Amino acid sequence: MKILIPHIPSNIKRQELLSVVQRAVKPRWFMPLKKGGTVAKCSLIRILDVDSGGVEIHGLVDVYPERTAEKVIRSLNGKKLHGYRLSVRKWADRTLMVGGKKKLPDGQTACKRRRNLEISIT
Repeated sequence: MKILIPHIPSNIKRQELLSVVQRAVKPRWFMPLKKGGTVAKCSLIRILDVDSGGVEIHGLVDVYPERTAEKVIRSLNGKKLHGYRLSVRKWADRTLMVGGKKKLPDGQTACKRRRNLEISIT
């Protein structure tokens, strides 16, 4: 499951975000019979709004299995990182094409995307 961590501090590095998520995945006590989760991928998304000049940094993390990802969301939601309160949620991909038509998440009638964005992923 992909997890979105929006509006994180601009000075955070990918490795630091990865270690924050990995700490949420690993149990506090060693339990030899219990399987843990896996952080498959961690990326930082930098969005520059060309019209306003504003920059946003978001984290996108793949965590498996889904049960562990839900645990990570509950664990990190509301925690502070560099003075910023994290708001963690399940990633909703708004660009899915199904049968030649754009499929939006349930309950949405239009895409909320802004125009003139420059997006870079690291």
